[in-house]
Amino acid sequence: MTKYLKAVLVISLVLLITVNQSSALRLQGSWKRSSNWDYFTKFCFIKSSKQYGNLTFVMETKNSLTVEFFDDQKGSWDDVGSSKDSCAKKNSKAKNTRTITSHFQETETFKDVKESHMWYFSLSDCSAKSIEITKMDVHLWNPMVGKYSQEFSCEQQGLLALNIVYFIFFTILCLVQLFVSVKLQRTGDFHPILRFFLYVLILRTAALLMNLVHFGSFAQNGIGSPGLIVLAAIVEIISQIGFFLIIIAIALGWTITVRNIPHKKGLLLGSLVFLILFIILIIAAYTVVDYGTQFIAFEAVPGIMLLIFRLGILGIFLFFAIKSYKNEANEDKKAFFKKLMFIFGIWLGLVPLFVFISFGINGLYREKFMSGFTYTIDFLAFISMVYLLWPSVSKDYFKIIPPSLSTGEAQELKSGSDWAALADEGSTSTSSSSSEEEEDDEEKVEEL
Repeated sequence: MTKYLKAVLVISLVLLITVNQSSALRLQGSWKRSSNWDYFTKFCFIKSSKQYGNLTFVMETKNSLTVEFFDDQKGSWDDVGSSKDSCAKKNSKAKNTRTITSHFQETETFKDVKESHMWYFSLSDCSAKSIEITKMDVHLWNPMVGKYSQEFSCEQQGLLALNIVYFIFFTILCLVQLFVSVKLQRTGDFHPILRFFLYVLILRTAALLMNLVHFGSFAQNGIGSPGLIVLAAIVEIISQIGFFLIIIAIALGWTITVRNIPHKKGLLLGSLVFLILFIILIIAAYTVVDYGTQFIAFEAVPGIMLLIFRLGILGIFLFFAIKSYKNEANEDKKAFFKKLMFIFGIWLGLVPLFVFISFGINGLYREKFMSGFTYTIDFLAFISMVYLLWPSVSKDYFKIIPPSLSTGEAQELKSGSDWAALADEGSTSTSSSSSEEEEDDEEKVEEL
């Protein structure tokens, strides 16, 4: 299993190298396309009556090219972005154009006074079969919003602050769980489910840190770390799959009605398959999705498939949880299964629902809406798990602190295999003990 995980990570890192700067608002280096017309970048300039948005071109090309400006109004980019019209017909719908010669330098201002608008930029050479820029430095920014926000397009304004807030929240949650884990480790009561959850929580916090580094760097230079933001998405997916595993294992009754994880091999194999598929889809969302026509990844095929997988996991989780609920006789444990289904069923199901709702929201606010929602619901899900695994709470339905069968004292279990071995030993010991008690009872009956 380890070698497969290593292969997945190597493939991910190789693919990260291929990530382009399509989301960066300062484009540097070279640029080449095999067609005579192609989408270049987009930027939303914030409405203002005092200062205006700026675009600076510094380009070197072998042949003359044309840069076309389209806005988000009807009859402009919406008729061009995904159309198969000829190069000349597409350019006829541009709001403005500039001819790029071999050495080109110019600054444009965008005066959006009444409302913010998304502007789209394309490059073309209708007389050629391909287009190429040998060297460029293209910078788009909103100077009216301050030092730490001016590099962001208006649909991304606030994402830096959002990541700062939730990184602090998750760090506090991580420290709380770490404190509990260290305390239980010292007393020998550290169950594998607690260890696994701690790892998942650390990964989720690490993903937020990577996002924060990217957006912090982006605020300074308009480029950030495109590879790091994809790596953050991959780490977040690994964390989510780990969280899926935890709630499904609990839904199967692990630590509640059974000591072994039922269908353990199937769960691990399924998780590995999901991990590979999720990573491929995440990388596709950042490298293949055309953000000239989409605002968020969920609008494209990779994002839609991620939502379908999530709904599939919801179905698996509810199936096992309902089955465990029906087979449970203890009322406290039945009540717990109800809480489990309610809390994490909502967590799994609300994301697809809110993606659907977001389609009714102006595209300029869609990314912020979905980012704020997913961060919030993930944080609430992790808080819920911290609460459910809290020693004083879990004692009513979890067998989180397994007693040593030989000494009657708490015993640390360092891995799932240790727990399984203890479970097998426990089953044997329990059976032997029951047999001895039955024999004693029979002897007492005979004496009577």
